[in-house]
Amino acid sequence: MISPVATLALVATLQGPLPPNTPPKPQDPDALFLASKVEFDGHTLEYRLLTPQPMRAGERYPLILFLHGAGERGADNTKQLTHFPRRMATPERLAEFPCFVLAPQCASDDRWTLDPWGSTTSRPLDAQPTAPMQGAMLALQEVARTYPVDLDRIYLTGLSMGGYGAFQLALRHSDWFAAVAPVCGGGDERAAAALAGLPVSVWHGDQDGAVPVERSQQMVAALRALGETPDYHELHGVGHDAWNYAYADGGCLPWLFAQRRDPARRLEAAARLMADAFGEEERVAFLGDSITQAGATPGGYVDLLRTALAALKPKAVVIPAGVSGNKINDLLARYEKDIVAQAPTLVFIYIGINDVWHSQSGRGTPRDAFAPGLEALCQGLEAAPGTRCVVATASVIGERTRRPNELDPMLEDFVQMTRDVVASAASSPSPRTLCDLRRAFVDHLELFNVSDAEQGLLTRDKVHLSPAGNVYVATLAARALRAAALERVSTR
Repeated sequence: MISPVATLALVATLQGPLPPNTPPKPQDPDALFLASKVEFDGHTLEYRLLTPQPMRAGERYPLILFLHGAGERGADNTKQLTHFPRRMATPERLAEFPCFVLAPQCASDDRWTLDPWGSTTSRPLDAQPTAPMQGAMLALQEVARTYPVDLDRIYLTGLSMGGYGAFQLALRHSDWFAAVAPVCGGGDERAAAALAGLPVSVWHGDQDGAVPVERSQQMVAALRALGETPDYHELHGVGHDAWNYAYADGGCLPWLFAQRRDPARRLEAAARLMADAFGEEERVAFLGDSITQAGATPGGYVDLLRTALAALKPKAVVIPAGVSGNKINDLLARYEKDIVAQAPTLVFIYIGINDVWHSQSGRGTPRDAFAPGLEALCQGLEAAPGTRCVVATASVIGERTRRPNELDPMLEDFVQMTRDVVASAASSPSPRTLCDLRRAFVDHLELFNVSDAEQGLLTRDKVHLSPAGNVYVATLAARALRAAALERVSTR
């Protein structure tokens, strides 16, 4: 995890620092924007922050993360205010849409994504975010921890280069945002399923000579093919200044501010897409420990998917096979009776927590036994005709992200072994699908665990899932199971 070092400083005036809630002088329209930066891994990213005026005690406010275009790159920490942030600082907008506006600035020789702006075809989603994108993510996390942000009303928008950035950041972290509004940008339409359940508003001029309108059309078409209903505005006769329409009165702002983060809607969309990829008589087993055992009770992650499948694929069968206290050797001892005998087509394996956690009492799994045990389990399951494995990494033993949880180093070691076991079968006749719960949990908690609590967000006791955690795991499991089902079809 990256630990940002943020130095918050008010914009200086001749009279000294400007108090956060003091209205700007007419001749100084930028005075409401606080100047700050994050430093990480040898990089620095500067940003500006507009705060609600006034900011009332006890109230939480929406936040808009804005990613600027190529023309606003630089090192002045000002140019990025040009097209959107200054519009939000007018008295009329401050009154109508009281919110935070976070505007990071990309350096002159850098970019939010590696997409070729003028191409009509997309490229795969970058394996890792660029340094400026990492900085924007860290700035968002820092502001969410420092200010009274309504975490259910974080919005994302960007134009041109920032339109590409908005699509890509939403694809990476769709659970962070209540809605996204990319303007004259584009993304990887092959990854569009990651946006299912997220409200999306897309704006593009049909005469754009810098970023072809096909880039937005492709993303919108991909979302519609998935059963989504993006809010699409293709502006007739408009060139590369679609932001003048998207950010004008009557543009995307009323739509944005009407949205709230809705994990249940995202789960519904993920389950629908999973069911669409399944066979009519799919048989899905969930193999694990007490997390999976509890997951089969009402409201648990297994039960949520079972309920969805009952409505969408009524002939599908869900096989719950979680047993409290289990470690990898326990799964090896019972998988033939509990799983293979029931002829599953897909097996979701969620193990590793107890292998690490029980080390505190001397009953954990030795490091050199875990990966061979997981490999033997997968091979044993895959030996049954028609069975594919989806393997989840262990999630958390403690939810802190800024202070270490005691078992984090050992847990990360076992998580990496899990990833390696999945990767080792990439070219086999039965490739495995990774559900990286560990990475997803940490990414989610870095934004939403603003108090750095040990538990209470995704878990109820540092390990076992809370109601929100069950919804989150069900969503991630549905995505991974869908990917496995689609991969199965493509390799037949």
